[in-house]
Amino acid sequence: MMQGMRFTLCLLLLLCAACAMKPPAQEMSDARSAIKTAQQLPSGDNTSKADRYLQSAEQALDQAAEAMRAEQYDRARNKALEARRNAQEAARIKQSNK
Repeated sequence: MMQGMRFTLCLLLLLCAACAMKPPAQEMSDARSAIKTAQQLPSGDNTSKADRYLQSAEQALDQAAEAMRAEQYDRARNKALEARRNAQEAARIKQSNK
């Protein structure tokens, strides 16, 4: 009886851990979309600052993709979120220069 409960508990914990290690597909998609949006905006006075944020976003997305290939999903998620933030900042800078 006790051994059956332990087995069930271990199985449940294993399933929970597997669910937590889901690839961050949505975060990657959001980052790509934010980068594309920022790239399509016209440049203004602070072009170099916006370009630095955009370049940083692209690098973070590349690092996220590498982490995905290595099945390091937490790192991939964090890098994808970083990429989205940087792309959004680049877009904000470009829009403020209209």
